[in-house]
Amino acid sequence: MKTLADIDLCGLLRTCGADDAAPAGRARQLAPPHAVQLETALALLMARGGIVRMPPVQRWALLEAALLAPRPSLAFETLRQHRVLAVLVPELPALFGVPQLSAEREWQDVGEHQWRFIDETATAAAPIESRFAALVHKLGKAGTPPEIWPSHYRHEQRTQAALQALARRVELPAAALAFAQLAVDELDHLHAVHDLRAGPIAQLLHRLQASRQPERFEQLLALAACDWAAYCGQRDAPYPKAARLRLALQAASAVDTQGLADDDALQAQARAIHAVLRPQ
Repeated sequence: MKTLADIDLCGLLRTCGADDAAPAGRARQLAPPHAVQLETALALLMARGGIVRMPPVQRWALLEAALLAPRPSLAFETLRQHRVLAVLVPELPALFGVPQLSAEREWQDVGEHQWRFIDETATAAAPIESRFAALVHKLGKAGTPPEIWPSHYRHEQRTQAALQALARRVELPAAALAFAQLAVDELDHLHAVHDLRAGPIAQLLHRLQASRQPERFEQLLALAACDWAAYCGQRDAPYPKAARLRLALQAASAVDTQGLADDDALQAQARAIHAVLRPQ
C-alpha cells in the first residue's frame, strides 16, 4: 500500500491538464490514472492531518505546483473537492455561488470566473507572480454581504486583508505577494480606463510607475487581459483597454517634467494624454 511519502503530490498537481486537448470551459475532470493517483494522495494527506501540520514553505510548493499546471483549474478544483483549499485559502471555495456582474451586466459565478482566470494565465504562459495574482485577485468578494450582491463594495480592502492572513499560513515569495497586492489595488482601474478622464489616467500611470517600470506595467496589462478573457463570451476578443493605456503612457512619457513640481508634472502629462485620447 502506498504511503503519502511514496507519492509526488506536487508532481501530480503540476501535470494537471497536460494530456487535456478539450476546449476551455469543458467540465473539469481529470482523466484516469492521473485522477486516481492525485485523489489518493489528497485523501491520504487530509486523512492524516498532513495539510494542518505542513510547513508554510511546503504549502506554497503545493499552490505553486497547481498554478504551474497546463490547466490550473483542474488542479485547484481537485484541491477544492478534497477540502485542501478550505485549509490553505478558505476564501477560494467560498467564492463559488457568489455572483458578480460581467461586462454584459449578466451575473457570473465568481469562483468559476477565478478558475477561468488562472487557466488564461497558463494559456498566456504567464510567470508565477501573475498566476498567483490571478488566483487571489477576488478573494475579498467571498466576504461581501449577500444583500448587496452582485455589487462588491470595498472588496479590494477585504482581499488585501485576506492576503495578509494567507501570508501567515503560507510562505509566499515576496515578489508574488507584492505583485498580487498591486493587482488588487489597480486591476479594476485598468478595466475602467475608458471611463476615466486624462487626469485620473495620468495619476494611474504615476502610481504604477509605468515609465520607470515598463516591464511590470506590461505584466499588469497582460494580467488584465487574462481577467477580461475569463468573462464568458470574451475569450476570443482582444483586450480593448491595452492600446488606450499604452498610448496614454507614450504621451505621458514624452512630456519633459524636469524642474516641475509633482502636481505640475501630472497636469502637463494629463494635457498630453488628453490630446492623444480625445475623439478626433
